[in-house]
Amino acid sequence: MAAKFVALALLVAAVQANGIYDNSAYSYSYGVADPHTGDVKSQSESRLGDRVVGQYSLLDSDGTRRVVDYAADGHSGFNAIVRKDPVLGVAPVVAAAPVVAAAAPLGYGYSNAYAAPLATSWVGAGYGAYGLGRGLYGGIY
Repeated sequence: MAAKFVALALLVAAVQANGIYDNSAYSYSYGVADPHTGDVKSQSESRLGDRVVGQYSLLDSDGTRRVVDYAADGHSGFNAIVRKDPVLGVAPVVAAAPVVAAAAPLGYGYSNAYAAPLATSWVGAGYGAYGLGRGLYGGIY
């Protein structure tokens, strides 16, 4: 049994040592331009080996477009250059949703139907449950 376990462990170790697949090359980009909400942004990134290069941009609330160019690798680390470009148009102002008043509760004529019950006795604190003072079992009410 031990020989089978050792053989299996050696087989797994051999597969692990040679079976590493590192696909370190990719590229993507996307963009959003929603005139209803004013959400305008984009991003693109590429990787080859351990070097990543990319850019993203978005509209700031002051009406400028922020563009960030970045690069990262194992030698220099992460470096970014940020710039602000003026936008030709003005960022759209999104109108706030109208405020709707809450509906009044419905009344059915029995306004005191849910009133608190009238207290008829007093239950004291302390050892009332044991009959040693005021309270439930043999105590003074």
